[in-house]
Amino acid sequence: MARSAAVSAFCVFLVLGVLTASLGASLPFLRERFGAEHEVGRVVSAYNLGALAATVCIGLLGRRLNVRAAPPVLLAVFAAGAAGMAASPGWTAYLGCAAVTGIGYGGLALTLNTAFARGFAGNSVVMVNRLNAVFGIGAMLGPLAAGAVGHTDIRLLALAAAVCALPCFLVGRAGAVLTAAPARTDAGPQDGRRARTGLQLLPFLLVGLVYAGMETSIGTWQSTQLVRDGWSTQAATTAASGFWAGMALGRLVVPQLTRRIPGRTTLPAYLAAGLGALALAAVPHLAVVAYPLAGLALAPVLPTLIAWVSGVAEVPQQATSVLTLCCMLGNAVVPAVVGALSGSGGAVVIPLVLAGACLLCLGLAVWLRAARR
Repeated sequence: MARSAAVSAFCVFLVLGVLTASLGASLPFLRERFGAEHEVGRVVSAYNLGALAATVCIGLLGRRLNVRAAPPVLLAVFAAGAAGMAASPGWTAYLGCAAVTGIGYGGLALTLNTAFARGFAGNSVVMVNRLNAVFGIGAMLGPLAAGAVGHTDIRLLALAAAVCALPCFLVGRAGAVLTAAPARTDAGPQDGRRARTGLQLLPFLLVGLVYAGMETSIGTWQSTQLVRDGWSTQAATTAASGFWAGMALGRLVVPQLTRRIPGRTTLPAYLAAGLGALALAAVPHLAVVAYPLAGLALAPVLPTLIAWVSGVAEVPQQATSVLTLCCMLGNAVVPAVVGALSGSGGAVVIPLVLAGACLLCLGLAVWLRAARR
């Protein structure tokens, strides 16, 4: 991949992270701007539905999609939608523009992750992790940005996102990577043909579904565990940010240390380390340390999976699209299952259920490793 395209992609992901994470923090300001009679939480749903629609369309189009043109077109859609959010005179227009912005966000996240997974040869896993770490940095800045401009006009944040996205037009060069033949990193000569079938993709999809749901479950339920352990609500919420800090740090550091080891080996190792950290979280008063360690260990799992499936699939953007959809399904289903199993039990129940989910994911990763030999 051209250096200019990679730098532009990092800038785009920073902007995506800021705007995406700012939406939730913007809700009180949106209520003030458009009136309390509106269900302002719908803006988050509209944005994510747009992202889901983009993911589904890219997956369905497959080979018919002009992948070289996709990144610049999606960047233009994102910038236009964000500018529309800034200029919207009423709530309905703002909601519709948020959905358009979400289409750009979902499409860019999918195509650029796939391009990074394809464009750096043996260094692809490291680069995909770095790309998502930059998104995480933007996500940490998003609520701060919303707080800074909210009392003036929260729409200024969307305007800033549109303005910052436009200079990143060189990201269009990333599309050239998607037209190249699939790279064979740790795959045999027939893997491209075999990966076209849903059966061969099944292990990837199941790992993605369970892992994404487990990651979301940790973010959802760790503060509840701390409250059950005697922490105040405010302290538990603040301490829960340690897991996300561990995720951001892990995506920058861990793949760099394991860059010479193939993904089929590192993926189970990351999950095994995460399982140990989650088991440690069941020890009274150690959860506040164990969850950041779990974030550090688990951080490279999803980028490694994306890089792996993109390297063996004949139509990588289609395979990544289906994997992303499975991750979204896991985000919706697994936290509810964890909540149902945890019930109103003691503080130790939650980490044990989370460890069980991690153990299941580890078993699936071992199956995936065996299936791809």
